[in-house]
Amino acid sequence: MRPYFLSFVYVAFVLLAVSCKETVQPAEPFKNDLLKKTTGPAVVGDRIEFAYAIGTLEGDLKNVRAEATLAGGIGTGFSRNSWYTNYSTGVDQPRQTATDTITNGAVSTANIIDAATNKAVTLRYYYYPTADAQGKDVSFRFSATSSTGKEVSIQSPIYRISSMDMKRSIVLGDGAKAYVSLADMTAYTKAEVEQNNLAGKIDFVYIYRPTINTFAFGHALIAPSNPTYLQDVILPTGLTKTRTAIDKRVDVKDAQLRGTAGFDVYIDDIDLRQTTFVNAADYAYGLAADQGAFVKSADGAYAAYVYVNAVNNTAKTMTVSIKRLKLN
Repeated sequence: MRPYFLSFVYVAFVLLAVSCKETVQPAEPFKNDLLKKTTGPAVVGDRIEFAYAIGTLEGDLKNVRAEATLAGGIGTGFSRNSWYTNYSTGVDQPRQTATDTITNGAVSTANIIDAATNKAVTLRYYYYPTADAQGKDVSFRFSATSSTGKEVSIQSPIYRISSMDMKRSIVLGDGAKAYVSLADMTAYTKAEVEQNNLAGKIDFVYIYRPTINTFAFGHALIAPSNPTYLQDVILPTGLTKTRTAIDKRVDVKDAQLRGTAGFDVYIDDIDLRQTTFVNAADYAYGLAADQGAFVKSADGAYAAYVYVNAVNNTAKTMTVSIKRLKLN
């Protein structure tokens, strides 16, 4: 048995040596990587943000390039700053590492500043979807070159541009800009509704009442069809008494409508498309900041989520942000 044992030891040693030899690879002198920083849906009115990292062990970094399959809107392109974390404060701080940031159509470029410290940088790239891109797919190819003439590149996944429309910070006022049109994503005064023949486009009315019949009421969205809660309101002449479906929610805090970082709950197209409104009323009262309501127009043309950013009892106002999807 001893010869077999020695043979086994010899074979094991050879295999180990070969294995070790295969796992040791020389470092690539020029590398790049890509991270998508934003996590929400790609909505017109917001941006997609990437961090594009490049580093070289040979020569200097020269320039970067990003090409989108669909041209972006105003603001699309590279930032001139890299960001690093201040270890004393924990706060991200900018440092300029690029210049000549240009976007021409679907192509964005930037030159890396010639500095000894710029052997490795991470640049932010921002892409703003346009209305023409809604419902379409977009992807990106990032590349960089060094002074040695070498090039690296990386391809992003494919992203779907949302079909939703979004509008932030609409200030509603009791007796003022209280009449909201989902089609226009706008709040109007009574006079504006009458002067512009908008009586058939109003989906809900904002009112503020501390109490109604001794019961706490507060800030509310009321469909024109509801006679009880609008009985003391002088409505615009000819206002269509549509029964808009309104489903109050206290647990949906959309990060894009909220406008705060580090909050990753989002309303997406599928949420608005599949909401059934089975138990919806034609009103929602007692609304407070960080609450909202799913809303569907009476003609079934639009579904939306109305998020409450802020309320002011003294001024009788409520600030809302809206995501809306056209259904037909």
